[in-house]
Amino acid sequence: MLIYDLLLFAVVLGVLIFFHELGHFVAAKACGIYCDRFSLGMPPRLFGIRIGETDYCVGALPIGGYVKMAGQEDAPKNEKQQEEEYAHVPKERWFSSRPIWQRAIVVVAGPFMNMVLGVVLYGIVAAVGAWVPETKVCNTIGLVEEGAPAETAPLYAMTDGHIPENISGPPDAIGWRPGDEIIEINGHAISNIMDVNVESVLNAGDTLHVELERRAPDGTTTRFYSPVRPRVLEGEERPRLGIAPWQTALVDRTLPGLPAAKAGIEPGDVILSMNGEPVDSLTFMKRIENAESQPLDLEVERDGERLPLHVEPTLVGRFKDIYFEPPLFTEEPEQQAMQPTVAGVSAQVKEELGLQRRDRIIEVNGEPATVAKMRDLEMSRPGEEIQVKIERPAIGYGLLQKAEEKVLNIPVTPAHVVGIIWGEKTVFYRMPPLKVVPEAFYQGYVALRRTYDTLMKLIFSDSLGVRDLGGPVMIYRITTNAARLGYSWLLEMTAFISINLFFLNLLPLPVLDGGLLVFLGIERIRKRPISVRVLERVQQVGLALILVLFLFVTYNDVYRWVKSIIP
Repeated sequence: MLIYDLLLFAVVLGVLIFFHELGHFVAAKACGIYCDRFSLGMPPRLFGIRIGETDYCVGALPIGGYVKMAGQEDAPKNEKQQEEEYAHVPKERWFSSRPIWQRAIVVVAGPFMNMVLGVVLYGIVAAVGAWVPETKVCNTIGLVEEGAPAETAPLYAMTDGHIPENISGPPDAIGWRPGDEIIEINGHAISNIMDVNVESVLNAGDTLHVELERRAPDGTTTRFYSPVRPRVLEGEERPRLGIAPWQTALVDRTLPGLPAAKAGIEPGDVILSMNGEPVDSLTFMKRIENAESQPLDLEVERDGERLPLHVEPTLVGRFKDIYFEPPLFTEEPEQQAMQPTVAGVSAQVKEELGLQRRDRIIEVNGEPATVAKMRDLEMSRPGEEIQVKIERPAIGYGLLQKAEEKVLNIPVTPAHVVGIIWGEKTVFYRMPPLKVVPEAFYQGYVALRRTYDTLMKLIFSDSLGVRDLGGPVMIYRITTNAARLGYSWLLEMTAFISINLFFLNLLPLPVLDGGLLVFLGIERIRKRPISVRVLERVQQVGLALILVLFLFVTYNDVYRWVKSIIP
């Protein structure tokens, strides 16, 4: 798997660099500039072929690429050195001899190709389509967390699509609800709840101006304007509104002997509402946990028909905020006989119980632990405690965490359940042919705007800091994780990174293409080139800054990686 991930990362990086350098190369050729080499990868040269005047080759170091043009070097050379190297090239074909506007085109063409690549990749995803989780293309609100900004947000009814002029009076409603659709935030269209989370981080400390739609039981909709300010919720680091994406309450299976099976709920059913209110899977579970043992009226969709069903929750136990691998309710006999490993715990459980991720349960109440035994004890002993013996693995050969065994007491929290295991709804997302190009450009614009907003927040706001910067390791993890989710995720992530490179390369910093544009602008104003000595000093400072930044973001990447492997 590691080799596959490394190869995948190399391919993605190679594609991004190839298109960037291809932009420089094509523009230079079009302007009549002599191109001695077009290399993917840095020296030493591994192999290649010379066609005409240009050596097309692959370098041994897969960390970049370059176009070698006569009279243009990242490390400036004096006139004598240039004459010696390019004596065979007519002076008028040197980069430095071409008009400023042509040189500017050559410089801009590299980043421009990154933008083109990003838009093209977004277009491919939109045109080809893919099966994706419902949450990726759904802007509907699911669970609204208690005490979160969304729960107490004011809502003002809009008339003919216009925000009310006077909103100083009492609102028309309070609090967002499951089933509401978020249409816009600060004038930007919202396609899924991830967009909402991004806007919350980028606008931390500011009021978000949200437009959402609410559907009444009779099918009519009302559009509301809702000003709300994100905040950092307890135990978290980033500001949020406290909403989860809508996850259709699709029944994967029911557990034998529990209320859902007894009520006639079947695999494939979709629970539409509970007691007349729309619910998704997370909202359904939350309301069931807080319900008393009394019948609930459900509306269930089965094979296109809507059926009324009644279910009465029963009281069982739950290992609250503790998640196991394999899951305790697995149907696989081999997994039921395995020792469960803690896949995740809340910060409160970790602090109060001493249980943490990666702990393996080896004994329970003095007997060998299995997934099946843990499940039976959880279900049958609400309000009690069970004693477990855990085996904690060493991390980093014992340097980051030492191996040890511990005996812990885990409470079994009483909870009402109906016995449903949820499935994930997927949808086939593809844009109509006439909308592919507009969608591709729109997604490119969104990626560019978010890159700009992120940079502005890094500079002018405390909502993002230098600790949030990432480098090659983070890009590696993002691309490999995206690939595991499917080709469309990988293409979209590659497109986003490519558009990031477009923007960042045009920043007016030495060594970057934007820095070269600044030099050309100064040359235009002065009516003569900047001296080689000055260019050399500026480039040296720029290289030093880039190196420091590279080391810093790599440190950030390693720090985040170490933090992720330590429970």
